[in-house]
Amino acid sequence: MAWIESHQGTDRHPKTRKLCRKLGISTPAAVGHLHMFWWWAMDFAQDGDISRYGPDDIADAIEWDGDSVQLYTALVEAGFIDETEAGREIHDWYAYAGRLIERRAADAERKRNSRSGKKSVPPPSIGSPPDVQRTGEGQRAESIRDLNPNPNPNLNHKEENTSCPEPPPAGQDEQSSSEKGKGKKPDKYGPDNTYYKMAVYFKGKVDVMAKGEGIEHLTARSNMQTWADDFRKLVELDKQSDTRLIQDVMDWVVKDNFWCRNVLSAESFRKQFGKLVLAMRKPDRQSRPAGRSDKQSIDIVKDQEPAPEVSQEEYEELIRLAERMQSGKGEQR
Repeated sequence: MAWIESHQGTDRHPKTRKLCRKLGISTPAAVGHLHMFWWWAMDFAQDGDISRYGPDDIADAIEWDGDSVQLYTALVEAGFIDETEAGREIHDWYAYAGRLIERRAADAERKRNSRSGKKSVPPPSIGSPPDVQRTGEGQRAESIRDLNPNPNPNLNHKEENTSCPEPPPAGQDEQSSSEKGKGKKPDKYGPDNTYYKMAVYFKGKVDVMAKGEGIEHLTARSNMQTWADDFRKLVELDKQSDTRLIQDVMDWVVKDNFWCRNVLSAESFRKQFGKLVLAMRKPDRQSRPAGRSDKQSIDIVKDQEPAPEVSQEEYEELIRLAERMQSGKGEQR
């Protein structure tokens, strides 16, 4: 029987608390519904793709008695479901449950090879039952791996955990050290990728601010691949192609008295981008002095011309654009 980890910080995670506010439910109820959602996905959406299921299917899977559309929208806005150009998928599902999918495929191949009598049989996955073969006389014959007469008693045989997309502590999406190494997917964004450079650039700004504010523990663990993907979504999905404006907002947000503590990741930067642009354009906005960074500045745009002055009409148009972007996200979900 498959199983998943349950991180102790799930109940206190900001994403879980946001889900509670959106649905008007208690924290224990939200944690229970989330686990039922992940258990259901392990059987009916093993690749994390839930595009073929609608809000009613998800509500039925987790035994939600309220409005199914409200439930689905809340899961999207809280960050438990991602809407992409390809469809809908559970947030970071493969990063956490991908090993389970690969393990099941390897077990099936191993058992097929065993039944066909092949000598080279890959070892079983941890947590899977050993193959049992029968001789011509009907006697039970165990494989070589089960007949080791001198197992090392000093070895600590632990089962490899099958993780679920629980939000890890400190609001980060980085894999644990046990998940690094064997079976790791190649990076989607290389060091020369524009979105990766944007992620590194903004991370450097955030780190300097966090050190000066004494909140380094909130930004210590970050996955640059996730950050790069969030910047890709900002440019390609949200149609924010003005990379010069994006860089200006990066430089400004870490200096603003309010937003510096509320935008600590690329994900929050993308979600609040419209509001950040408007706040940055306000002439009376107060900023605090920024600390000095020893990190080398990475140019993410070729055009270094100064930003043009914004007229009153353009400012009002920006306000209307931000309102349309906000309402448009709700309609897409």
